[in-house]
Amino acid sequence: LKALFRPVTMVVPELLMICENMLMSEGFTLAKVLAKKMTTLYKLAKEQLSQQYHYDFGLRALKSVLVMAGTLKRNYADMPEDLVLMRALRDMNMPKFVFEDVPLFKGLIKDLFPGLDPQRVGYEDLKEKVIEYMDLNGYRHSDEDSFADQVNKIIQLYETTLTRHTTMVVGPTGAGKSVIINTLAAAIKEWTDEPVRIDIINAKMVTLHELYGLLDPVSRDWTDGLLSKIFKEANQDQIPGKPEQRWICYDGDVDAIWVEDMNSVMDDNKILTLANGDRIRLQRHCKMLFEVFDLQYASPATISRCGMVYVDPKNLGYAPYYQ
Repeated sequence: LKALFRPVTMVVPELLMICENMLMSEGFTLAKVLAKKMTTLYKLAKEQLSQQYHYDFGLRALKSVLVMAGTLKRNYADMPEDLVLMRALRDMNMPKFVFEDVPLFKGLIKDLFPGLDPQRVGYEDLKEKVIEYMDLNGYRHSDEDSFADQVNKIIQLYETTLTRHTTMVVGPTGAGKSVIINTLAAAIKEWTDEPVRIDIINAKMVTLHELYGLLDPVSRDWTDGLLSKIFKEANQDQIPGKPEQRWICYDGDVDAIWVEDMNSVMDDNKILTLANGDRIRLQRHCKMLFEVFDLQYASPATISRCGMVYVDPKNLGYAPYYQ
């Protein structure tokens, strides 16, 4: 029977070795000890936290934390290395956790990094602009703790977009996903003087050909789809002297039928390949956001390629919008 089949070998990546080498390349002298702590934390989180569709503790998630840790180390050269890594682990993972898992994850981090509790990176100027915008539009919650959570979630989204060019904002209807995205865009405009253009696409409302484009099999004529047209426009060169950020926001359910074709854009290749052979590169000024209820029908390959921000209604709910 064995002769009738072709054997295929699958190898699990050696996370500890990869982690240690990446920490060394980022300039950490305690790479061996810190790599052990980091991989242990991810192993425990995978085993002890609740099972959610949008959780990912794999190699890509590990890599994004290591990149952020390297950036923090360069920016805060005097800070101890374990403090730098702990801050990166906390700030990169907290945005994706549901309400019940936050204290559990904090407990795990406290066990592995005892006695450490670094301040979050403030982004005080951006936070000021966020609060101004929310006051102006009547989004301020009467409860100060809830309002602080709301502002914190917007800052978390900003932090996630710094390390990932594709971010998923996950949460039930009425949790405030659209408000968070629009508030961040408005605050960035006030903070940096760079306007943010948001193109919204509901991919489930159109067919695949209407979304990505159609190549006529007879005439070989190419007709652009909704996504391909917007993607080309968003990734055109900017006008000199007029910098602008461009966000493509996919609003609606994510499933493998339409989103798998975008995996090459979401990973480090950053290239969308169309049926006519066109290859469009995602530029530095362009980011992709997914605004989605849950990721029940998304594949792990898609989830691992994106940064995650979970908007939990238990933190906030509809109260500020209702008031």
